Amino acid sequence: MGGESIMNVVMEMLKELLVLLENFGGFLVEEFEKVFPAGSREEKVRQWVQVGKPFLIHVLAIFLLYSCLSCCCRYCCGRRGVVKMMKAPGRGGHRIPRARFQSDPSGYFRALHANGR
Repeated sequence: MGGESIMNVVMEMLKELLVLLENFGGFLVEEFEKVFPAGSREEKVRQWVQVGKPFLIHVLAIFLLYSCLSCCCRYCCGRRGVVKMMKAPGRGGHRIPRARFQSDPSGYFRALHANGR
């Protein structure tokens, strides 16, 4: 497939997507008109807002609480205490801090061979 034929296929797919979105938008408008008829639309919208307000307030409060707690936990209990570990080469599955090995790999192997391993 050449570049032009790929572009034609992509353009056709985008056209289909646009038609689908247009049909979906029309469907949403029709459903809105059914639920909220023109004569009583303002009254019904107010009623739905009154019913949904407590739910939305609770959802917003839970979201804000979660956001604050996750931010505080990242700040207080963040990655400062977490040490990345790795399997120590030549030590049979023993685990060591990655930073210690990466800071001086040749020194690690010198010490390993000096200890007779």
